Amino acid sequence: MDIFSFFKKKPPVLLRCTECSFEYKLSPREVRLLERQNSLDPVCTVKEECHICHIGFMIPVKYSDCFGNLYLFHEIKPKIKNLDPNTVMERIFDHPDGEKVYFFAPGDDIVINDD
Repeated sequence: MDIFSFFKKKPPVLLRCTECSFEYKLSPREVRLLERQNSLDPVCTVKEECHICHIGFMIPVKYSDCFGNLYLFHEIKPKIKNLDPNTVMERIFDHPDGEKVYFFAPGDDIVINDD
């Protein structure tokens, strides 16, 4: 007898971008983290910035949370306001990875002093 058949595993949640329609799935654990992170958002607690186009937001296609709230893509999308281009550029370049990135032209003398 298979013991794993007794455990019900929740399926991953499909998210879609409001701008570029890119889709990917999040595990139930990642969805819980997003819900905790965006708990004060009145429109949708499962919302993440799109990593592909940097303009839209990744929202669930069909998802019901533990309180019984049903989130449908076509109902949430009109409520979420997309960003203007200036805010998009700030969103891309505001959070650097911490790595030092240098741009040099060919033939430049490279001198790096890390103090």
